Amino acid sequence: MKCTTIFLVLSMVVLMAEPGDAFFSHFYRGLLSVGKHIHGLITGRNPREQEAMKEAMREQEAMDQQAFDRERAFA
Repeated sequence: MKCTTIFLVLSMVVLMAEPGDAFFSHFYRGLLSVGKHIHGLITGRNPREQEAMKEAMREQEAMDQQAFDRERAFA
């Protein structure tokens, strides 16, 4: 009797839920998002972002070198 009651109650909950209230799809998307973030942290960022970061670092190093050369010229 308990099993029948639990089955009927859970069936009502599932049938009464609206499509936007799908818990499992939100849970699944959350797991995928977390997995992607962890993968990004382990392997580094995607290649485009890495290339942009390398270019920015090159530019920063060039500016630092210019500033160093100016300081050295005054000394």
